[in-house]
Amino acid sequence: MNNRAFRVDDNSINSFTPSYAGTHGAIATHSNLSATTAYSILKEDKGNAFDAAAGAMLVESLVNPQMFGMGGEGVMILKPSSKSPIVLNGNTVSPSNFNFLNLVTKGNREIPDEGILTAGVPSAFSSIFRLLQHYGKLDFRTIAKYAKSYAKDGFPIHNGIVNQKKFGLNDLKLKFKNEWVNSYKLYINENKKVPEINSLFKNKKFGNLLDYLSNYEKKLSGNRINKFNKLHDAFYKGDIAQTIIKHSNQRNGLLQRQDFDNYSATFEKTIFENFGDYQIHKTDIWGQGLTSLMMMKLFEKQKLKNLNNENEIHHFIESLKLTFADREMYFTGQKKPQVTAKHLLNSQYLNKRLKLISPKAIDSIIPGDPLKGKSLLPIENEIKPWGAGTVHISIIDSENNAISCTPSGGWIRSNEVINDLGFPLGNRLMTFYLSKPGHVNFITPNQQPRTTLSPTMIINKKEKEILSCGTMGGDAQDQWQAQFLIHYIFSQKPIDIALNEPRVSSEHLPAFFHPHDPNKKQLLLEERLSGLIPKLNKKGHKALSVTDWSEGFILCARKKNNIYDAYADIRSYKSQIFQAQAIAW
Repeated sequence: MNNRAFRVDDNSINSFTPSYAGTHGAIATHSNLSATTAYSILKEDKGNAFDAAAGAMLVESLVNPQMFGMGGEGVMILKPSSKSPIVLNGNTVSPSNFNFLNLVTKGNREIPDEGILTAGVPSAFSSIFRLLQHYGKLDFRTIAKYAKSYAKDGFPIHNGIVNQKKFGLNDLKLKFKNEWVNSYKLYINENKKVPEINSLFKNKKFGNLLDYLSNYEKKLSGNRINKFNKLHDAFYKGDIAQTIIKHSNQRNGLLQRQDFDNYSATFEKTIFENFGDYQIHKTDIWGQGLTSLMMMKLFEKQKLKNLNNENEIHHFIESLKLTFADREMYFTGQKKPQVTAKHLLNSQYLNKRLKLISPKAIDSIIPGDPLKGKSLLPIENEIKPWGAGTVHISIIDSENNAISCTPSGGWIRSNEVINDLGFPLGNRLMTFYLSKPGHVNFITPNQQPRTTLSPTMIINKKEKEILSCGTMGGDAQDQWQAQFLIHYIFSQKPIDIALNEPRVSSEHLPAFFHPHDPNKKQLLLEERLSGLIPKLNKKGHKALSVTDWSEGFILCARKKNNIYDAYADIRSYKSQIFQAQAIAW
């Protein structure tokens, strides 16, 4: 019998994630407002991808404050046209008074996971200034006008700000009321209620800050380098820095003038590996991105191309456990670490690590010894991770400039809002240890913390392809990206299908928030994989089914030959954390 359905063919193999394609550019961000901001900067203001990313970053801090604020960090990988990728290290730095004695005498046995003692120098503005200074075309006031308008005139508050578990206003309201008065004044309305979804929300103090910087910039003379140096000084050596220091001092914090005087985001080389015709670029050992490269090398050696059955998932998870044990032991913000990315990516070392994988699940956290070329370095101390909420921005413009930008920290859960500036400081310093003298991440002044931020830039010269991608997710950022890369690079699936595949997450590594104890052998599978749970448990895993479409919020922007395409993982919508948006034109 005929029917009148518009589609009668089976569509089960099609992706829920839309594919948008065009011939002039591609954008993917975690907000429709930041995506349209980036588009306007490219089209109307005639900026490039780096200008667009800077403007989008300011908007993201405003419209996704539960995941990123301008008191946090801005870590990026840039691919200027006809040049190799480069890292913009916009990580924070610990204050000069951040030491064992100062923390212990304040009653701490470990570094807290929130509050003023966990705040380093806010680095997000520095990363924007340095990005624009060296690679942008526009001035700051042009890229900032969109965020300024949303701050002063308002934007519709979305579900993630209100309801995101642990990070949203419903979960934070009582803390704001009892402890963080400035946050309560900004985010809780006059009726002492959390704002309703889609109600208009304004952050006039943040708008005033952008106004101040824009007006200051108008008065500057000289070349581009000098102007942005002066604008940088206006923030880090002027009244803004003094406002932040005063806020910190009033709360018994550690930030002081010299911490700001000495700070600047810097450029450095990427760490990269080749997989066939694809070259994957990540940040150095202070970021988490190295884990993706380590895992991809392990997967390649095992010829792992899919995650469709219990054996493939088992090998993925066991490789992940070994990689993240090394992350815990060796990843650090030290300027000259003893163990480097080169040591951890050494093929002979990884071959020895592979021999630890058996048909049964690893039940402990076992780093190796890359300096001595040994597969095992047992440790007895409690292991503690790092990382949390984040947003991402991927943009490629018509001139082949590309950027993968992962701003994070400074979310409203981390610290009290600075009343005169409209944003809180970050809490990234909680990644240091207070109870482990001798560890590479023992509390240290004037040092970058290690971080989970993991932007990705992929180059395929044979296919004339540039792919920028990334996600939020703390410890899980590289778990999720590695699964996407397996499907895209090793299995050669289209991007939308690679994003659509069901995902897993390991909780074998320690948890981010207190309590920090790891859920050893625990494995989360999206519901579509739940039929594999009995077989995985027989291998020694503690497998659990979780809500489908919940593990990962990946964004992609790509240029391949002359076609641009953009993708926003449907999980952002299904989990109701972001209003993620992909645009191509």
